[in-house]
Amino acid sequence: MRTTMRTSTKILAMAMIAGLSLTACGSADPTPSPAPVAADGEFTDADFEIDPAIKPKGFPAKVDINGRKKKGQDANAPGHKYNAYKAGQTVPVKCQSSASGEIWDYTSDGWWVPDKYVKTGTDGWAPGVPRCGDESSDGGGKKVHGRNNGPAGPTTGTRAEKIKRVLDAAKSQTGKGYLYSWGAGGKGGPSYGVEHRQREGGDDYYRYGYDCSGFTLYAFWKGAGIDIGPATTQQYTSGKKVPLNQLEPGDLIFWGDGDKPSTTTHVAIYVGGGKLIEASWPRNGNSVRIKELYGQSSWTAHAIRVI
Repeated sequence: MRTTMRTSTKILAMAMIAGLSLTACGSADPTPSPAPVAADGEFTDADFEIDPAIKPKGFPAKVDINGRKKKGQDANAPGHKYNAYKAGQTVPVKCQSSASGEIWDYTSDGWWVPDKYVKTGTDGWAPGVPRCGDESSDGGGKKVHGRNNGPAGPTTGTRAEKIKRVLDAAKSQTGKGYLYSWGAGGKGGPSYGVEHRQREGGDDYYRYGYDCSGFTLYAFWKGAGIDIGPATTQQYTSGKKVPLNQLEPGDLIFWGDGDKPSTTTHVAIYVGGGKLIEASWPRNGNSVRIKELYGQSSWTAHAIRVI
């Protein structure tokens, strides 16, 4: 493992941030709880409860765009605003969602516009732009809060093939604007969090994405059909312990105070090359990400090899 050296003070500070800020992630074992969804596309600023410090991102309009009251509507649907954004004008995108297989942008002016007419620099989800959190998370029109269910991935193949599928499943969730949300995510992918007010403002009940253990659960379930458990307390005992200096891609890395499942506070997946993939705060469009693994051995409990 390639370890980036830091002063002991910085290492401790970084580890304390990871441990103390994510304590809930280690104990979350929420039961799926469906809630009704409003008619497709109905959405207001009241539904958009993320870190208030996050500002809309401005992108230029490719063409003249009519504003829609609901995502998925035709350009001249009732209540539309003609030429809400002129070609070249900045479109203040607050969050993104999907309708009829296309990406839609919700603006700070309260309009929905087709993302294909906005120059975000990509044909997919715009980096750093959160998901709106108005989508179904069970495939059947219901908003699921907490752990959800989904089909298991293939269990066949060599160890190397299984690990690759796990990492591919994890990486497939990056760049989609999913938010860190306490209790969210599971075997079926992203979901809404459970009621949990935190220092960044708002309530994770309205945030769509993953918490740390919901994300790792999804990756192993989707990639290799392995149920590692809903929370870090179970995932901590889902394989054999390995020394941190013997990390291999696919290993789970845990943070916490001591060598007990009950004291774990965060979990991530080692991807190799001194990097990990995780779902972690802050609650913004980059919550699911790949980052460097720094030397935090005093606060890193141990690593677990599941496969």
